[in-house]
Amino acid sequence: MASPKKMRFGSSQVTEAMGDVVRRGQTGHCDLHYDRVDLTRIEPDPENPRQLRLSEHEFALLSDDAWLLKARSVDDSDERIRLLLRLRNLADSMIENDVLEAIRIFRHGERYRIAYGERRYWAARLAGLKDIPARISDQRPGKVRTLQLVENLHRDDLDLAARMRNVIAVLGELTEDGEATSERFSHLIGMSDRQARRYLQVANGPREVLDAVLGGQVIRDLAVAASVSAINDEYRRMSVLRHLSNGMSLKDALEAAEREINPPPKLPRGRPAVKVTLGVTSNPGLVREIMRRVVGDAELPNLDWADYRAVTKAWKSFLSDLESSL
Repeated sequence: MASPKKMRFGSSQVTEAMGDVVRRGQTGHCDLHYDRVDLTRIEPDPENPRQLRLSEHEFALLSDDAWLLKARSVDDSDERIRLLLRLRNLADSMIENDVLEAIRIFRHGERYRIAYGERRYWAARLAGLKDIPARISDQRPGKVRTLQLVENLHRDDLDLAARMRNVIAVLGELTEDGEATSERFSHLIGMSDRQARRYLQVANGPREVLDAVLGGQVIRDLAVAASVSAINDEYRRMSVLRHLSNGMSLKDALEAAEREINPPPKLPRGRPAVKVTLGVTSNPGLVREIMRRVVGDAELPNLDWADYRAVTKAWKSFLSDLESSL
């Protein structure tokens, strides 16, 4: 049996589950129909968690050739500038090809609000179009906020921090309806089970790991975030996070944390000892007493104990005999 077809909303691939979200949120008199709608009758949804909030000044800049030329010639790291340029590129595509994917709108008084497709709406206005293809419902779908959040997860321009904020919001929406299971989440967002489990592991895991992701600096990779979240030992986990914040790779951070917890034994410096140093004395009486206690008075050598040469020779002979007898 053929797998169910995927639905396309804008540039994102979204599973049939998203359509199910919308359908389950509608009543019988809220069926969809398709039409081209005058752009002047449409406005963004202020409740959309990813509303672009494009200002009149920004909108004017996107029609300013001098500004566009300068913005495109500079390697600007400002995310807002990059977003505006992508919007202009989409508008240029619409001038050549019209709007390839319909947006989704719902009635709001005498006007319409956007359920999803706000970028295509602004791009169509920039392209000078008068109307736009739209799927229209009579009222706001009950699950539209979840749909908007899920669609955002499929955007290529989002970093991990932004994606995680969307995941948390989606999970919040699902929790309200008692549907925040891993199976439901995986099916809804249209990602592999493995990716979905990783998101859930981080979202529901240790707070310090989630904060490291949302901060956008310490952890920027989902696989890394899931691996750190899976560390049960708090001391080890905090150690790994500390090393990651210093620019280490996950592998190096794990090894550094292990060395902290189980440091290797310290090895003695220099060459290993091959003999025992017995010390030095200039007291022949001490030498005589040691020898006497070992061999007794009868076996003491007959020598002048004030003669250092004779005492040294006798001492060496004594040690040699003693070592041989052991």
